[in-house]
Amino acid sequence: MSYLIDQAQPSERVPMHLLLLADENQQLVEAYLPLSQVYLLKDLDQVVGICLLQIQQSTGEIMNIAVEPAHQGKGFGKALLAHVTDAARQQGLERLVIKTGNSSIGQMALYQQHGFDLIHVNYDYFTRNYPNPIWENRIRCKHQLIFELSL
Repeated sequence: MSYLIDQAQPSERVPMHLLLLADENQQLVEAYLPLSQVYLLKDLDQVVGICLLQIQQSTGEIMNIAVEPAHQGKGFGKALLAHVTDAARQQGLERLVIKTGNSSIGQMALYQQHGFDLIHVNYDYFTRNYPNPIWENRIRCKHQLIFELSL
């Protein structure tokens, strides 16, 4: 597997379609994107993964992480998560937070395998903040799960 992960340059085009894979509310994505560090995973010069990191004081929050569907299951998500975790450590952050839906079974497994612990459930978050029901893995996404990793 030959890939490269780099922080995007301010002039670099960000693939919105990838961000919308992880968060289908484009208004929310457009609100947090300018406040985030953008990391791009490129395979053969093609962007196939993206991760947004937002920093407030000593805490980083991964706002969005996504991999092109055709490239999923190849370890790119794990590599991107590990890279951004290392970048957060290098910036002196004390903890890293990531949030996902109750229906995101694969993501929950990935985050826990990476050392994140479930610390809170924001009940009915997705039913309150998203106009249309979200279904994933034949499960209605209603609750936001908040995971944390001490750095």
